[in-house]
Amino acid sequence: MKKFLALFLALALCLSVFSALAEAVKPDDIEDNMTSADGKYEIAFVTDVGDLKDKSFNEGTWNGVKLYAHDNGMSYKYYKPANDSAATDDDRYDAMKAAAEAGAKAIVCAGFMQGTALEKAAKEYPDVKFIFIDGWAMGLDNEVGVVYKTMKWALCTRKNSAATWPATLS
Repeated sequence: MKKFLALFLALALCLSVFSALAEAVKPDDIEDNMTSADGKYEIAFVTDVGDLKDKSFNEGTWNGVKLYAHDNGMSYKYYKPANDSAATDDDRYDAMKAAAEAGAKAIVCAGFMQGTALEKAAKEYPDVKFIFIDGWAMGLDNEVGVVYKTMKWALCTRKNSAATWPATLS
């Protein structure tokens, strides 16, 4: 049941990104930093290497988290591990620990490098749901891994591009 709820939350986050294209609220319309009245944040995002606004998976994942929180009236916050691109597993764990201790019910972690820290945090905080973007399922009741089949999408894009390429020249 817990796995189902975590998977449902992960899917809802992904769908929030797509629904943003059709709705009036856009990710940039939602503040990156919010202040919770009680100082607790229900949903947290722990960045990987890079910046929050990196035009890559950190930004895409954060936009999904913000949209999901906004659409569901939840408080949210992001955490960036210490030491930037030289972050260690301990730095990543410390960011997850800070999120859990700030009341996060769900912590979204992007990037496969989060694996060791996420497993430790998920075991230490069994009541918190962990969503591992670009990660793997660890067999824990409170963690779900979301993996993108990038090669499949690349092949589909290549086929579509090849099929429409002559038409784009006119």
